[in-house]
Amino acid sequence: MNYSQHIKSFLLVLILSLFFVSNCSGQVSAGDTFLFGVSERFDRLFGNEATVACSSDVTITTKAVYLEEDGDTTATFNASNDSGLNLGGAQLWGYSTFETCIYPNSPFSGSVEIPVAVTSNYGSRITSVKSFPGAEVAIPTKLTFTGNGVTERQCFKFTVVQDAVRSPLVNPMTVALGTMVQKDGTGKESSGTYSGKDACDISVSLDDDEAPGVRVSNISDVMEEPSPSASVTYGTFQIRLRTAPTSNVTIPINDTYDSVNANNREGSASPKTLTFTTTNFATPQLVRVDAVDDLEIDGVKVYTVEVGRTSSSDSEYNGIKPRNVVVYNRDQSVPGYAYMRFDSTTGSTGTSGGSVSQFATDESNQFGTKYSNFQLKLRTKPTNNVTLTFSSNCGNKCTILTPTLTFTSTNWNNYQTFQVEGKSDSANSGNADYTISFVASSSDSTYNTTVTEPTFTVRSCDNDGTHLLQPCNFSGSPLGTSGGRLTAVEGATTHIWMVTQSNPGSDVTVGLTSTDTSEGTVPVNVTVSSANYNFMESGGTNRILLTHIDDNEVDGSINWDVTTALSTGAVAYNPIDIYATTTDNEAYFYVTKSGSTKEGSSTGADTATIDVCLGAQNTETITVSVACATYGAGTAAFGECGTLSTNTLTFPPLSRVDDNDAGDTKCKNSSKKQTVTILGADDSFSDGSQDYTVNLTKNANTDGVYSSGAATLSNQTITNRDDEPLGKRIFVSTVTTPGEMTAQGVFGADQTCNNNRPGGVTGGTFKALIVSNSAGSPSEVNNRITNGTNWVLTAGYHYYRCNSSGYTNCSDEHSSLFVADVSAGFDPTNLPRELSTIGDQYWTGMTNTLAPATQASTPACGGDGLTYRHNCHGFTYQNCPSNPTSYLYGQTWTMATANAITSQEAVCTGSKKLICVEQ
Repeated sequence: MNYSQHIKSFLLVLILSLFFVSNCSGQVSAGDTFLFGVSERFDRLFGNEATVACSSDVTITTKAVYLEEDGDTTATFNASNDSGLNLGGAQLWGYSTFETCIYPNSPFSGSVEIPVAVTSNYGSRITSVKSFPGAEVAIPTKLTFTGNGVTERQCFKFTVVQDAVRSPLVNPMTVALGTMVQKDGTGKESSGTYSGKDACDISVSLDDDEAPGVRVSNISDVMEEPSPSASVTYGTFQIRLRTAPTSNVTIPINDTYDSVNANNREGSASPKTLTFTTTNFATPQLVRVDAVDDLEIDGVKVYTVEVGRTSSSDSEYNGIKPRNVVVYNRDQSVPGYAYMRFDSTTGSTGTSGGSVSQFATDESNQFGTKYSNFQLKLRTKPTNNVTLTFSSNCGNKCTILTPTLTFTSTNWNNYQTFQVEGKSDSANSGNADYTISFVASSSDSTYNTTVTEPTFTVRSCDNDGTHLLQPCNFSGSPLGTSGGRLTAVEGATTHIWMVTQSNPGSDVTVGLTSTDTSEGTVPVNVTVSSANYNFMESGGTNRILLTHIDDNEVDGSINWDVTTALSTGAVAYNPIDIYATTTDNEAYFYVTKSGSTKEGSSTGADTATIDVCLGAQNTETITVSVACATYGAGTAAFGECGTLSTNTLTFPPLSRVDDNDAGDTKCKNSSKKQTVTILGADDSFSDGSQDYTVNLTKNANTDGVYSSGAATLSNQTITNRDDEPLGKRIFVSTVTTPGEMTAQGVFGADQTCNNNRPGGVTGGTFKALIVSNSAGSPSEVNNRITNGTNWVLTAGYHYYRCNSSGYTNCSDEHSSLFVADVSAGFDPTNLPRELSTIGDQYWTGMTNTLAPATQASTPACGGDGLTYRHNCHGFTYQNCPSNPTSYLYGQTWTMATANAITSQEAVCTGSKKLICVEQ
């Protein structure tokens, strides 16, 4: 036997061995392999997995496209979206149409040509076109670019054509983008950025819905890293089997498959394994992906979660490789600085900087850095070292002990300490604040330029010069001077400490007196000792606690002072006085609102009450006018306020409320209150609960207190509850859809409704006014029957058109359509107004008497096993499964006039609108 015969024999044995090994392992049988083509496992065994390196100088927005024959999502390119896509359709499962785009990245002169070659074994199962720019045309053999960037893109679109038969497994379609040629302005080949480089190829895979397989949905949301401003911090995708397996099927989920998500730096998926049984195979199982904050400024990170190969003793379901899921994680990392004060309280600043307070030094430097040290770290990882250089405007009042701090890409998240201490300026200039600032220097542009550095404010306490004793507190609090009084509302407290110039050696006592004990009080004295002379702690005997008295009088803000006496003990010195203000918390009027009104009812439960009390003492009679606010005709609140029990509330002299009843929530308990009760007005339309205002106006008077312009009271808002049945919105979808509304049928129509609303129609859940089963077929999915299964109307409810925002465009008062009768129906031939533009057509599956319809033109579809073929087989098919050119029919409505609808059949390939009803 010669050498070539040896080789042939060896290859034959190898191939047979591979087939037998695969069959024994239960992964793929020899018959399956011959029938459906060599699987990916054999590609790996033969080493066909290697790919040629391609140039990154040309962007291919999606290199690997995955389509599903029963996909219900369309994807077109949109650079403004985080995902780079605009999604349409039901968006429950995979893609039926996908667009990917190509463009050079770097500027060039002349032109760049990229050869294109399409290889496909899918035949007519996929249509492929050049979709942008211009009209759709066949994919050319060459792309020519004269500019760079996304605006110069050229795009390909791939669309599934449902064949309704199980097809052989074949290799993916390949759109090979060849070696680029760069030419100058005259058309001559030249050397440049793109010359001789190979652009990346595009692969398009198609999942057959008639074969055993795994359906994988897209991720539900573009996620955001967890942060206070994040709105969506996780996304989900679903997985289910297409057909029933003979034994359990397990599918592993690998969330660190992509290096972008190494160590789960971007997100984490759970669960990590899914198991499908012979009974739950068709029930979607949910995989949740939670976003992770990587504390780096990295924009939108895109990574892949691998849906691993199936494992099962069912040979049909062993070794299937489902498509992976692309995940988008939007950056929420905020560059800036985090700080920790000396007392361990923490905070942070962002790109706009900020001011941080609650620090103090003293000019005799008895504090040291006890109250003036803080720690800093970066909030995000820098790309290069960041050096902070500190300075101050303190003049001679401080000394900076930490001139610089440096953060690197490894220690950026570790606190480093800054310290400043007080210094004598030998002047009696009083307490004052100064600022610690720093400048960040780095080749990281974010920290060098974008982030504004925060400042730190420090209180310098003037206990040098002749000031042997000095009141002192922290920055951020008033100084306690006549120009910066210690201020608090009645019943609250403020404080300040007495410190000395040096250790007194023994106790020093300072007497204290309030100039107005009706507004504020202080201790008789405070004591400064050798233990607390340089401390400002809450329990220290050197703390002066100011109590701001609640006097239950309407007297505004009142100033008062703390007079200090000559100290006794180790130091004899009379320190400066302390100035304070007590802010009033009483009001001229207290108002309690109770209850709400209901249309057409005068029972106690449906009556609103307003109680009014006087907060100050009156010597003259005070009256308050009560009236319903005025609203324009046609507005939501018009006609909601009904009758008032009185138009005037009268308070005789000495009507001040007792102290125990002073307050908006307590006024209703007072014997001195004056009360008005309100009944709601009734209307004839379903407008839900509507708010209206009752105006309360103090009348002119000569009272010494209440004649003041400051003596006012607030108007009150009352809710009038509707007595009509619920009102629900109806709109017509902004897009059209063919009669085949994905495998979900009418549920797919519902999804189209919710995803394609007119502008301004927000909130709520909508379903399509459509029926799907006029023959009771058990094989049809998601039946919807008039006044039966999944019906969308409710007897007695009011329904109104909502084609944009605003009460006049979207209310039962202005755009009523009908009130559903006892059979949860209505008469489409007798409407008060049109649903949408006259001539519009809608898929409904019904006659204009709301009866489920059959279509005379429906074909027999012999041999397909479709018991029920009308209404596009429940709006799941557009043709007979075995004959792509034998079209099914469904029932549509036409808005024939402004008041009447007609009904007729239409071929299921036609596109019609949907009537969408709020649930």
